[in-house]
Amino acid sequence: MQRILALSSILRAVQTRLSHARTGLTLALGGILLISLDSLWIRLSRAGSWDVAFWAGAFAFVAISVVIPLRRRESLLTVVRRDGAPLIFSSLLSTASMTLFILAIGLTLVANVVAIVAAVPMTAAVTAWALIGERPPSRTWWAIAASIAGILVIVAGSVGSGSIRGDLLAVAAVIAFSGNVTLWRRFPDISRLAVVGVGGLFTAVVAFIPAQPFAIDGRALVILAIMGLVTGPAGRVALASSTRYMPAAQVGLFIPVETIAATTWAWLFLQEVPQAATVA
Repeated sequence: MQRILALSSILRAVQTRLSHARTGLTLALGGILLISLDSLWIRLSRAGSWDVAFWAGAFAFVAISVVIPLRRRESLLTVVRRDGAPLIFSSLLSTASMTLFILAIGLTLVANVVAIVAAVPMTAAVTAWALIGERPPSRTWWAIAASIAGILVIVAGSVGSGSIRGDLLAVAAVIAFSGNVTLWRRFPDISRLAVVGVGGLFTAVVAFIPAQPFAIDGRALVILAIMGLVTGPAGRVALASSTRYMPAAQVGLFIPVETIAATTWAWLFLQEVPQAATVA
């Protein structure tokens, strides 16, 4: 009887683990596919980078401010007070990664940016290992070396083309995002919805001075509303929530999906054919 009970306990544990893995997989994949649309919305809006940052942040703040009371019957401010410093720090990292990404899109090719962003699995693995002790397997270190080599190829190919600044901003966005993935793993109970909402508010505040947000046309505003109210917040909340079910390095492994998807959107809808170095 004891053996049967022990076997039953093991089976339940395996089922729970598989269920968690499926949930994490669904959240990470769905989230990154939605986020991959960001670069397309940015280019289609034809708005300035700071204007995009302002409206994307402002719309995200509005969306989350409405969703949280509906889901949790408490205000965004209440959630911020409860979760405290980790939520604020995560929101600041979210602001940095989002703003740097938007600025990078405005300065270089979409394919360049998302190819550099594909380094997130490796940088996230290193950050998680250094800060919270999630040691990646040896094959990840080989992937890290290959990723760094790829980034150097992309950046080197931009020298003299006027896009080196955009590539470097994309690298900075990668570092900020990787730090946030590790923070989410360290503090699994902080509200992902609140992080996206407060991060949106911070982004809007940072972008307000250099931006001219009320000078854009109605078409651009509609496109940025789709990005800021729907696809952006939904994708970021889903991706952040996946860290409750998977290690940081595994969550990061889904980021290359954005590289493929966003490059494809740019090729199909913007006629941006990726350079040979980026494809390599």
